[in-house]
Amino acid sequence: MSDTLSNTTDEGGKPAGLTVTVNRFAVWLTERRLTGLQLKEAAIAQKAELQLDFQLWRIDGTGRRHQIGDEQSIEVHEGERFAANAPDDNS
Repeated sequence: MSDTLSNTTDEGGKPAGLTVTVNRFAVWLTERRLTGLQLKEAAIAQKAELQLDFQLWRIDGTGRRHQIGDEQSIEVHEGERFAANAPDDNS
């Protein structure tokens, strides 16, 4: 399986990609494997309300949160949910 989805196109000719949610904001990605920092950068570029110094969390199917470091490489999947909180936010 390729980490890059942009080498293929959908039926409309648009580059293939996947959508994840960061802070309830849909973020479209063309890469399947990226770092926590790259995911935050993609979300910010698409106007999600977060900052680069926020802590990133992957939310699993049971609602539990798993912290993702800025340099940690992760594989993302269609429909996955993430949260990003300010470092001093305990929510």
